Amino acid sequence: MSAKLVDDFFTAMVSGDLDSIESMFHDDVSMTDHGNGMTSDGVEANMNDVRNWKNTFSDMNLSAVRHIESGNTVVTEMRMQGTNTGEMEMPDGSKLPATGKKVDFQGVQVVEFKDGKMYKGSQYYKDRKSTRLNSSHQII
Repeated sequence: MSAKLVDDFFTAMVSGDLDSIESMFHDDVSMTDHGNGMTSDGVEANMNDVRNWKNTFSDMNLSAVRHIESGNTVVTEMRMQGTNTGEMEMPDGSKLPATGKKVDFQGVQVVEFKDGKMYKGSQYYKDRKSTRLNSSHQII
């Protein structure tokens, strides 16, 4: 059941359905993105993160390769592809300029669900081809 919610979240991310995404977050949601070091606590902070990703990669394609589900936790191997068309805001408030380059990330997301909503989570990723973040978190 929870794996379908992850798929629904990915579909909403691709289509930009922000209302659906917001409804998928538990009021006490906390998500950590280990790729950029940011933890987002609460619905609004997580929606800001969603908007940041959509602005940075306006043609984003996000898909699940496979899920492993145990109790109220889903581990998803995922793939994200897109073009860096907008600035990316970093946890320190700095902004990386758009490069126009294509990205192809593969990673893993671990999400715990509570009351049928995304409650706690972590995601880890590494780029697959052509574009990556350098040690200063610049897209190269």
